[in-house]
Amino acid sequence: MGNYVKHLEGQYSKATFKRKMDYIDYNFGRIVKNLAPKKCRILEIGPGMGEGVKYLKDNGFRNIDIVDNDNNVLSGVADRFGVDKKYCVDDLITLKGKLGKYDLIILVQALEHIPLNQQAKVVSMLYSCLRKMGTMLIVVPNAGNPLGMVERYGDLQHTNSFTEQSLRDLARVSGIKTARIEIKGYEIPPYNFVNLIRIFFQKILHMILYGVMIINGGTYFKIMTPNISLIIKKN
Repeated sequence: MGNYVKHLEGQYSKATFKRKMDYIDYNFGRIVKNLAPKKCRILEIGPGMGEGVKYLKDNGFRNIDIVDNDNNVLSGVADRFGVDKKYCVDDLITLKGKLGKYDLIILVQALEHIPLNQQAKVVSMLYSCLRKMGTMLIVVPNAGNPLGMVERYGDLQHTNSFTEQSLRDLARVSGIKTARIEIKGYEIPPYNFVNLIRIFFQKILHMILYGVMIINGGTYFKIMTPNISLIIKKN
């Protein structure tokens, strides 16, 4: 997609950047803040405009590597916030054997950009890069919400979206066995009055959608947030 930075810049503002950091903090802060910043090594796949790196830096982390298929994205994040290493690759599998060992690996709205037939191989490869007790955080569009078409098709580079079951299947076909798996919604952070209003009405909407899907019959899922997260903790 040409220069992906221009695409990202069209979607970001200062408020958007802060909002994305708030989402990371609310959904994953308990995991991040239990790590030792000076000893921890982190890898982020698809850093966007750098909100994840900025959040980590603000919490004292310094050993951060980033990966993307657009060198402009990598350079922009590295120049603004500083990173250890940056890898520009079109195929993540080519990084096998080249990456280090990490305590935390992050893919926020990145896995859906990878070709469907490569996703399990990528998750398996990244899992092998986790240290013992390391954690992988994955956030993807949630197909369990019938209104999730915006998340699925909002970017020309998206290849698919996911459900609770397909994320469990992904972990299974990736060969992940000695790990604790958690799947949950990527929730709105209740950090201001506007978000509290959004949370209230979102829950009402989700109850209505859930009821409609039960009445409709067939397969349906309980997690209704626009995005869904897969947390893999290595034993």
